Amino acid sequence: MTRKDFARSLEDGPRFGLFDPADPLPLAYWTGLAPGTTAVEIEIGPGDGRFLLEAAAAEPSTFFVGIETRLGSVARASARGLPTNVRVLQLDARFVVEQMLADESIDAFHVYFPDPWWKKRHAKRRLITPSFASAVVRTLKSRGALYLVTDVETRYREMRQVLSETILVEEAWERSPSDPAQSSYERKYRTQGRRLYGARFRKP
Repeated sequence: MTRKDFARSLEDGPRFGLFDPADPLPLAYWTGLAPGTTAVEIEIGPGDGRFLLEAAAAEPSTFFVGIETRLGSVARASARGLPTNVRVLQLDARFVVEQMLADESIDAFHVYFPDPWWKKRHAKRRLITPSFASAVVRTLKSRGALYLVTDVETRYREMRQVLSETILVEEAWERSPSDPAQSSYERKYRTQGRRLYGARFRKP
């Protein structure tokens, strides 16, 4: 994909117009972007888009949205050639989840290897905060879930604690190593034999 093609793909992407927090985006907004889809799943920080592409191929009736702050990552994912049931957007995930999504409109969130933001002064940039967790609960459908995987044990314990303070129910979960729907980081770390920490947090 050339730079011009990528710029055109952004122009052809979804339009939010002048967003009104009092009128958040419902399920129908997302499924309307890909007729035939009936569910919506969001990956936060999709990187090169590998998980999105594999998951979308396995579940054609689900609309997958990748939310990424870095334009370079959006470009890399888009360069892979996105099917009709995938979009990758350059937006702030916390704002989208906390302010833009309608209640009970999302089937699943995927958070794989979030930036640990090691420095103390950067702690406010970490994704899983009480306000974010509360927004996840609000926007998930009943029986919807947040899937979390990281290779950083300390951050995993912190995120797990925040999520445990909501109504989400932690379930033991581990993706099969043979599952093609894995991020590039997950594939890499599995190959290296690195220990991964993860769980599924289900809305009752």
